[in-house]
Parts: sequence; structure tokens; C-alpha cells
Amino acid sequence: MKIIDATIIAKIKFVTLFAVSYLDRKGNVKRWHMISRGDQPKCITGQHQRPDAAIIVPYHRQEDKLVVIREYRVPVGDYQYGFPAGLLDPGETLADTAGRELREETGLELVKIYRHSPAVFTSAGITDETIAMVFAEVDGIPSTDHNTDSENIEIFLMDRQQARDLLQRSDIVFGARAWLALDAFSQMGKAYIYGN
Repeated sequence: MKIIDATIIAKIKFVTLFAVSYLDRKGNVKRWHMISRGDQPKCITGQHQRPDAAIIVPYHRQEDKLVVIREYRVPVGDYQYGFPAGLLDPGETLADTAGRELREETGLELVKIYRHSPAVFTSAGITDETIAMVFAEVDGIPSTDHNTDSENIEIFLMDRQQARDLLQRSDIVFGARAWLALDAFSQMGKAYIYGN
């Protein structure tokens, strides 16, 4: 398997559709269509280290609860349970993005980042988008005052039992990473966030 090149099919704000030519395992030239957040896909640049976005898994230190959001997501056509998230701006650090998105989506302040994942792929069958999961301690009073007109967010503070109850519901939609983080939190509690 070997990547040959990538051709832009369409480009709009935030995403580019590429046709990637590659050699399959028998040496045949094939094409794969994919979406990228970059001007060139990562299969061409080889740049996998810097994530495109951050997903913040916030733990409210005073309330001793996980912060979960319910947000309307256009591709789903419904509300999805998840965590605050957003794209890294050029030159912005992961910590800067986490603090900015947390404040914009929940009104909460970033106190401390305990750990974060490396850049991991979100859905490698369709996109080369990468995210970093940021496990953080937060403080403040939840607020949606800084949401944009295209954001419709509700904020919940959940203990382990509330997280378990949410996971048992079949009438709601979850982001994949949120489901995994909520499941781990419901099983291991605070130790999951703090890494203990």
C-alpha cells in the first residue's frame, strides 16, 4: 500500500474534499475520497502530531461532578450528549483551545489539565481529522451566555450514578468519545479524570 497523490475535489470553509490516489496491496492504482481540515491531507503531509480539535472532559472541582453538555448537532439532526469541543486556531496551544472552548460553551474556567491524549483519528474511513481528549479540572458557574447563534447547548453536572443512568437511555444520541468517557467515569469515578 502506498499513497501516490491527492487532488482537491471541493473546498469550503473548514473542510476540503480530496480524491487520494494510492496503490493497493497488489499494486493496482485506486482512489479514495476523504475529507480533511487541512490544505493537504495528512496521508500526504505525514503530519499527525498536532490535533485539529480538542474535546474537553471537564470535572468540576467544587461540585465534584463531571460536566456534560447536550448540544444540537446539524449532521445528526438532533441533540447529542458530549463534551465541550472545538478546533485549534493557528498558533494556538491545546491548553488555549481547551480554555477558550470551555468558556464559550459552558461559561466555566479551566483550572488544570491533568492529562491529554495524543492526536487520535476521529473516523479514518472518511476523514483524517484528529482530536486530543483533554481531561481537566474546571471551576465556576455553568452558563451558555457565550454561545453563538449556531450553538444550542444545555449543561449538566453529573455524578457517577447520573452518568450510569444517562448511559442506560436508548432514546438519546451520544458522541462516540463522550460515551466512552462517560462509561469509564461511571465505572471508575474521579480516578478516571485525575488518572489515579
